[in-house]
Amino acid sequence: MQKTKFKIKGMHCNSCSLLIEEKLKNLPGVIKSKINYESGKGVIIYDENTVNELKIHEKIENAGDYQVEKIEDTEKEKNIDGENPLLKSEEKNNFSHPNLSIPVSIIIAGLIIAGAIIINGGGKKAISTGQTAQVQDQPSPSQAQPNTAQFEPSEQASAVQFDITSENHVRGNFNASITLVEFSDFECPFCVRHYPTLKKILSDYKDKVRLVYKHFPLSFHPNSQKAAEASECADEQSYFWEYHDKLFENFDVGYSIDNFKKWAKELGLDAQQFNTCLDSGKYAQKVLIDSQEGTDKGVDGTPVTFVNSQFVSGALSYESFKQIIDNLLSTLK
Repeated sequence: MQKTKFKIKGMHCNSCSLLIEEKLKNLPGVIKSKINYESGKGVIIYDENTVNELKIHEKIENAGDYQVEKIEDTEKEKNIDGENPLLKSEEKNNFSHPNLSIPVSIIIAGLIIAGAIIINGGGKKAISTGQTAQVQDQPSPSQAQPNTAQFEPSEQASAVQFDITSENHVRGNFNASITLVEFSDFECPFCVRHYPTLKKILSDYKDKVRLVYKHFPLSFHPNSQKAAEASECADEQSYFWEYHDKLFENFDVGYSIDNFKKWAKELGLDAQQFNTCLDSGKYAQKVLIDSQEGTDKGVDGTPVTFVNSQFVSGALSYESFKQIIDNLLSTLK
């Protein structure tokens, strides 16, 4: 068993590091990997009889426009018992976000703090209680813990507000007391994993929860912008959610302009109208507006879901979302 450490250049957000970990997980011979977005460094433990450093570096570089540079061991990069700090910290908690080390039990105990925010919906207001909070939980699939969420009350304590109208993409009861505002990227593998979780939430909570979809295509996903535009072209014919589902359910097939047009035809859309819309880039600006709104509200990767006042980062398990929603519902009684 061997260990290699390296510097990765070209990562744009925490989702980049998670995507690299996902790619490495599927490389035969890799036993354990940890990529730290903030430092730009990574550690891989691998079986040298199955894979070598060159293959590992190639896998990382092929995950995006990245450059890999090997790091030699120094005393400063080791802790007192000789283990790499990145892997040591991962064993202490299963969260990939580097800034969160507060014990979950302590944070959850202080989560619900009296306060109120207002989320406007087509002239009607849905009022919920609770201070703005952040959930940073973007584990790689191999690290995901089904019943674990981590909460960090915001230092600013300022409510995140959205004006939800009939112009938005809303699924579920429009007047529901719990609003999930999701910033997503159709080509993001973690958004694909998040998709069935949201569908189950809407099914189980029915009239109590509504979902609002907003675009946040990431620059290193080559087809995500056009996928978002394609969904807007489908919306032009009142097929947004059908097309939204079609995209996520065909993620493994692969995205292309031809496939976007093919799937529109399979859904029964007017092919000529859809194709003209997509080719013209008619909704590129609308997608950009969503993305800019997300940036303004602190989104820097996908998926991010605002559960009323709470900022939830990553594809958390259904159980984690259930805990948040149930806590909020209990304060509304």
